[in-house]
Amino acid sequence: MGLTSFPFWHRVNRLIWILLFFLFTVNLAGGLFAPFFAIFILNQINNASISTIGIAIAIYSIVKSVIQLPLARFLDRKGGEYDYEVLLYGALFATIYTFGLIFIDSLWELYLLSAFNGVAGAFFMGAYYGMFSRHIDKENQAYEWSLLSVGGLTLSVAAGGVIGGLAVDYFGFETTFFIAGLLHLFALLILIAIKYVSLFVFKKTAEIQ
Repeated sequence: MGLTSFPFWHRVNRLIWILLFFLFTVNLAGGLFAPFFAIFILNQINNASISTIGIAIAIYSIVKSVIQLPLARFLDRKGGEYDYEVLLYGALFATIYTFGLIFIDSLWELYLLSAFNGVAGAFFMGAYYGMFSRHIDKENQAYEWSLLSVGGLTLSVAAGGVIGGLAVDYFGFETTFFIAGLLHLFALLILIAIKYVSLFVFKKTAEIQ
């Protein structure tokens, strides 16, 4: 029995695997600091309080929500033509946001960066969900969405939390943000590479063959 006979590889096309690996990398990066972000705000941002945490989260959430829904409608009307470009911008913005955390120490910088992260999240998730759903394998939908949930959204964050906790303990927040930024940069390079070496295609693997 070959490796491709095992359930983890069964009938999942190449693009879906690339998207899953990409999402795992992005959420691994976010998981390095997201569980401890409130501590960072209280300890590193001047004049921050518990309410500061809530305001920063609200700014991110509002900006993301306002942008993502109309953007998703636009992407659907275009039939996925711009999914790749929008996802690329989302990954780029997320990379800039993560590196930007290294340099902030004031409330206005935190709030501005939170708004920028909302734009990044809207671009990223609006395009990612569209691209994933447009290329998912028929009669394999539940399995592939579960791969996204378990690998891309759960195990990645769990691994990031463990590694990030150790990194913050031993090296501090700045180094942890830098490592997370490098992971985001790696994910960005995945998108760029698969486009220009022709691994990225807007077709199913079966259609390529």
